[in-house]
Amino acid sequence: MLPPELAWARERAFMHSFSWFVVLLPPLSMGLVLPGLAYLTILGLTQKLFAPELDVDRIVGDSLGWLALVTMLFVAGWALSNYLRDSRDPTKRYWQSLPDQGLVELERHTLVSGISLWANDFDPDCNSLTLWKNDKLVSVQSSGVSQWILAMTAAGHWLVLKDEFPGDFCYGREGRMPEKGKQLQPRQHLAIAFAPGTQLMLGQRFEGAPVPLVETPYWMSADEIKRLTEAAHHWIFFPPDRYAMVNTEDARWVQRLVDRAQASVGLQHE
Repeated sequence: MLPPELAWARERAFMHSFSWFVVLLPPLSMGLVLPGLAYLTILGLTQKLFAPELDVDRIVGDSLGWLALVTMLFVAGWALSNYLRDSRDPTKRYWQSLPDQGLVELERHTLVSGISLWANDFDPDCNSLTLWKNDKLVSVQSSGVSQWILAMTAAGHWLVLKDEFPGDFCYGREGRMPEKGKQLQPRQHLAIAFAPGTQLMLGQRFEGAPVPLVETPYWMSADEIKRLTEAAHHWIFFPPDRYAMVNTEDARWVQRLVDRAQASVGLQHE
């Protein structure tokens, strides 16, 4: 693992860590109420449907001790069940052990060309961005601006790379491009690092000569951003789809998007 990949592995390990708060909160917040509520509901239905003369108040008063004992056992059993579930959870154990193992699976691609597009998609409900800076992960404000590079691989597939930028946000289709030196400049050989046995990306490693890149001023529409996000398989996808790889069904649409972006370069020159 490289340092940024290790940091992301530890971040995910923290998200999947054992927590007594998670174990005890449901039993203590709801477990103290549910047995008594269920008992009163059963008594009320019994009185209404089968025995109108039933003295509910007397029965409740006579059974307070038993009800307290049942409630304690119910809460303890629920908490024990949560503890056994979380302490033995294979997902939590996997992520807790991953940083110490320091292993990743690399998926290698050879890039032959690429084209750069832009998007301005600010989400007020998710306006922070986590970046590797000064040898650690830091959280900064997202500008909503992202650079999308559609790269053609030596195998003839479209590969979608995305880079987001911090800063002040603005509403509208077009945002403010970052300085040239801060933009993503892909190189010929790309190795995507995954957590072993998963499709969760921990980092990207570039090597070799810079890839010939067509830089366009094209800002995608909201519909184009949504469609490209789905085609890129960066978040939710299942085999045989692969991370960042455009499948055959979406390749034609991606090609039309590339054509529109290339046409914008000519318009800019005019």
